[in-house]
Amino acid sequence: MSLFNNRSIPKVGTAKQPWIVYSGTADDFLLKMLEYGKPIETSLVGVFDDRGRGSRRDVPLPFHRDGDYSKDMAAKHNIDVVGLYCIRDGGNVETLIKYDDNVHRFQFCQGQGIIFDNQAVLHAREGTVADRLLLRVWIESPDRSKWYNCAHCDAGYPDQECTCVTKG
Repeated sequence: MSLFNNRSIPKVGTAKQPWIVYSGTADDFLLKMLEYGKPIETSLVGVFDDRGRGSRRDVPLPFHRDGDYSKDMAAKHNIDVVGLYCIRDGGNVETLIKYDDNVHRFQFCQGQGIIFDNQAVLHAREGTVADRLLLRVWIESPDRSKWYNCAHCDAGYPDQECTCVTKG
């Protein structure tokens, strides 16, 4: 289900292009990401390991949705919006976005990135990552969040008791 099916969720891009290309500071990027909902994970994507998760290695990544390879995270949260922000450019690597059978290619320099609807598009990586370092942010949209809102406190998940003094 795409985020476009729920009007109360701020949509990413447009119905014809469910992503936006970002250029600016990391602080402003993070503030922009918060407009889409609750952050559920923030991580670095780069070359850190020789084996294991693809986001930590210099390997091509096939088209996928974030959460496809993160089953534990996907079981707890809905990864609705993904943001990728280039902290350090390097290598010869492209981010690919696939939507409606069309593939769009992006090569980001420091201070640039992309924010996309994880339910509407697939993304991939081609090329050599080398020194490139991305900040990745996963957002769960407000209407799909598993948090509840106590009128008096922010106790957290539904299985937690509200501990505020106003609860009788």
